[in-house]
Amino acid sequence: MAENRIRQDDRNKADKMDTVYDIGLSGFTLIEVLMTIVILAILAAVAVPGFSVWLPNHRLKAAARDMVSNFQLAKLTAVKRNTNCAITFNQVIGDRMYDYVVYVDSDNDLEYDAGEEIVTRKCWTDYGSTSYDLSQGGGAGLTFMNNDDGLPSIAFQSKGFPVNNMSGLGMGTVFLKNTNNRTTRVVVSSAGNIRID
Repeated sequence: MAENRIRQDDRNKADKMDTVYDIGLSGFTLIEVLMTIVILAILAAVAVPGFSVWLPNHRLKAAARDMVSNFQLAKLTAVKRNTNCAITFNQVIGDRMYDYVVYVDSDNDLEYDAGEEIVTRKCWTDYGSTSYDLSQGGGAGLTFMNNDDGLPSIAFQSKGFPVNNMSGLGMGTVFLKNTNNRTTRVVVSSAGNIRID
């Protein structure tokens, strides 16, 4: 009986030793860790150039979509409030120049005046590498008629039709580009349709 107990104690010690030994083997070797790092580095080297091309293109599309949305917002604001809602490009407000400003044009002159309600204002810097395509639109990247302040402007009337500074049909195009020389344009037709080309 004493012999059986000694054998059982020896087996228990051996089982404990195996458990301790197994725990010591349950990690990664240095070679496995280094190989994982090398594989991740190769994947990063392949992915980064593709990402640097994709990001400016994504930002250009986002800028164009936001511009269409803001033109639609101006149109809806004009209809809802039964007044003109204008978009003026390269507008200075305070100490900052905005690439375009959407505002309720209460005096119908297509010029932003202090006190007129600003609906939204945008800068191309919000979209990273996006800017006007200055090779288009007579060197300005825009084809909208200027207001009396010399700034390109368009307004939507209460019936949703666009007008220019001379109370004629307002229409025009905004030409955009990014650092990859990819271009797009936002077009406002004389009927008030807004699209991305």
